[in-house]
Amino acid sequence: MSWIIKDLWKNLELRQSEYANLLNDDDRIRAYEIVNRIASDVGTKWGVFLQLNFPPGQASFRSSDLGHRNLTMLVFRDRKKFTDVSESEVNHTFDPLKPIAIDSAGFGYEGYRVRLSKGRIDCLPGGVHLWCEITPQILDVLDWLFANAYGMKQA
Repeated sequence: MSWIIKDLWKNLELRQSEYANLLNDDDRIRAYEIVNRIASDVGTKWGVFLQLNFPPGQASFRSSDLGHRNLTMLVFRDRKKFTDVSESEVNHTFDPLKPIAIDSAGFGYEGYRVRLSKGRIDCLPGGVHLWCEITPQILDVLDWLFANAYGMKQA
């Protein structure tokens, strides 16, 4: 999974000229569209759905920060249960991040909302939503998840 995120970062940096100025103008919607087209291209390359999220209330985004938080990665959109690992194994995977709390995802899904000191990770049987800064420790946890819970390994 870290390889997918690093590929996204590389592509966002390489294509920064396509959207960077739009982030500073009143054409942010167009910038978000371009950024998510880049994310979609990277996701398609690796067989996942990849999307950058832009939560309301966040005043501005620097182009160098895009893809480093508020990221969705889905492998199996409709899966409601973990199939290759137990839910408790997934829960314990987050221990190195020293979570503040781990709550059930609810809505008829297995999975968790992992609250961290600075953000949250929603880990569902089909993928993850990262509402936090993506650090090397988070990349390690995600690598375990993608290899063990989603059956994806780097080619």
